[in-house]
Amino acid sequence: MLLYAMLLSNVLGSDVVFTEIMYDPASPEKNGEAEWVEIANLSGKPVAMKDWALDDEDPGDWGRFSATLEPGQVAVLINADATTEEEFLAAWTDPDDEPRFLIIPVSWASLANRPTADNEVLQLLNTDGDVVAEANYRQDEGWPASDRSGGSIYMKIPDASRMNQGDAWARSRAGVDDARACTPGGVFSRPDVGSPGTIPSGGSTTNPATPAPRAPSAPKPAPAPAPKAPADSTTPAEPESPPAPPEDDDIPY
Repeated sequence: MLLYAMLLSNVLGSDVVFTEIMYDPASPEKNGEAEWVEIANLSGKPVAMKDWALDDEDPGDWGRFSATLEPGQVAVLINADATTEEEFLAAWTDPDDEPRFLIIPVSWASLANRPTADNEVLQLLNTDGDVVAEANYRQDEGWPASDRSGGSIYMKIPDASRMNQGDAWARSRAGVDDARACTPGGVFSRPDVGSPGTIPSGGSTTNPATPAPRAPSAPKPAPAPAPKAPADSTTPAEPESPPAPPEDDDIPY
């Protein structure tokens, strides 16, 4: 459900939180090209994000951005140095649907593919540098382990008070909580899995990227057996060697 955050706005009384993080996509990345971060406004009032920024413990500089999140609205921050809003939409949304979430391109630093307790501390800062949201994601203490599946991690039930609790997060699986495999294209060259722009409602949905099964066709009559070819005394050609697996050019920082 796209704006499930609306149901939580009067309960939590919180503002903008991290709800999904694509930090280790299957798509090749040397500079975080296919990474993205989802945020949501869980409050009942608009939040003006003027000159806000992502930040972490690394020296890399994240660019600032400005936008207004309406009550319950979701936004996805993407790597402005590597992709575009149009390319992101083509990969992650159904062309027949009108997206109802914001896409905010920002100058990107990087997200750790092998996060630990002190690497990665992802923060959302306001114009004064105050921390609005923080997610210290890692691979222990209940956090979803990195499995190189290309799946994001997401909050199962968005809650500002649980952003740093590993058991509040899950690894995205196609067909669960609106997650789908992206349509490969541009920097999103492999079928990464996530649900950008949606907030889970606790149930499972059919993966929109998976085509519906076809009805079985009527059996065809068996063709007449072909005549046997004469024996060939020449030496059979050696089978071709299988192609080498694609090079893993991800940075394991």
